[in-house]
Amino acid sequence: MSATSANTRPYRRMSARSSAGVSQAAPPARAVSRTSRYAPRNGTAARNVTTAPDRQPPRPAASSATARSRSGARAPERPEPKILFQNYFKSVGPRTYAAQVKQAANGNHFLVLTEGKRDAKTGEVKKISLYVYSEDFVEYFRLMKSAADFIKAHPVPEGVRQQRAAYWERQRAARSQAD
Repeated sequence: MSATSANTRPYRRMSARSSAGVSQAAPPARAVSRTSRYAPRNGTAARNVTTAPDRQPPRPAASSATARSRSGARAPERPEPKILFQNYFKSVGPRTYAAQVKQAANGNHFLVLTEGKRDAKTGEVKKISLYVYSEDFVEYFRLMKSAADFIKAHPVPEGVRQQRAAYWERQRAARSQAD
């Protein structure tokens, strides 16, 4: 491909060596050829769409509430998974950890581990969830057991533990004075 190819566009690239952006021609990208699935197989009148690999067209977001089948009817809403077990604990800081075992519509179980953290400025709770499905339970719990064994064998040094305890005590005292 030549430097004047249609797939080459100027861009600004920041590098670690230079602090200012330098306009350069993009390195020639290998073109990806896509053929419409309705194009004839013999190669005649095939509609080719050629784009650079990093320049994919955005896909429209499909929400489950507006999802429609090919016939135009609305797709049925999936029921909420049944909660079989749940437990949580409040950490010393602004975090709360929760574990839930749920049953999917197909009968499989899955584990949902959630960390919730309240933002002190806005009061908004941000949640991060991890889903572990039943086919991965054995390996996942083996991984957790090996991590727990390591932590037991290599505990946090006593000096660090005392610093953290003092830090959280100061945080509690500051909150109680603010109230």
